[in-house]
Formats: sequence, C-alpha cells, structure tokens
Amino acid sequence: MQRNDFKILIAEDDPGARRLYEKSFRQEGYEVVMVEAGGQILAELEEDSFDLLITDLKLDAMSGLEALPLIRQKSPNLPIIVVSGYYVDMVEDFHEKGFNVDLFMSKPLSLAELKKAVRRILGLPEEAPKDKTAF
Repeated sequence: MQRNDFKILIAEDDPGARRLYEKSFRQEGYEVVMVEAGGQILAELEEDSFDLLITDLKLDAMSGLEALPLIRQKSPNLPIIVVSGYYVDMVEDFHEKGFNVDLFMSKPLSLAELKKAVRRILGLPEEAPKDKTAF
C-alpha cells in the first residue's frame, strides 16, 4: 500500500502545530483531515472512515480525554496515537480507565518520530528520518 491509500484524522488545538501536521503529512502523501475539538473528531467519524487518529488531549470544547470513550464506541478498531504535553502519567491512567490507544507520545516530540510511528502503525516500510523539526 502507498501513503495516499491512507486517511488520517488529526485533532490539535494549537494552530501552529495543526499547520505543521497538515503540511508534513500531506507532503508525505497521506490524505489528512484536521480538527481542533473532540466533538469534531466524533462528527468526522460519523461522516467518514479513517485509517488513523492522531489526537492531542487538550482540545477545544471537548477534550481528547473526554472524546476517547465515545471514539471507541464508534470506531473500536481505529488506531489511535495520543500526543500531549499536558498529561502526566497518561499511560498508567489510560490503562486504569480501560482506554485502548496504540501509542502515547509526549510533547515536545520530533516530527520524524511521529512519522515513523505512523508508518509503523499503518504497516508501511521504515524510512530514514529527514525531518528533525520539534514542537
């Protein structure tokens, strides 16, 4: 499969990070839909199917944390990467609450690390990281 075979939903409240995600993943060939609130994640999942969700926890209106149980009800098999700089001990807390996510990444992180994780989760071949941008 090629990258353009995959559709990624990205939820991020920070406008600069949203632009960076969108530009970077589109340049890689993925189809990308950007949202900034947990409720928008749910609306997009009602409208379309996605191969991956990348979400921050701190989102406008409904947080990623509040949205996760509803996301799992709608899309139980959707791979999810949680990226956050605002949540201490999130891995343990998520497991205690029974939230099923594929990967946790803490900000700041390099875009190259995130891209590598996305390729791994989507079953795409590894590539040498070229982008050292961190945010």
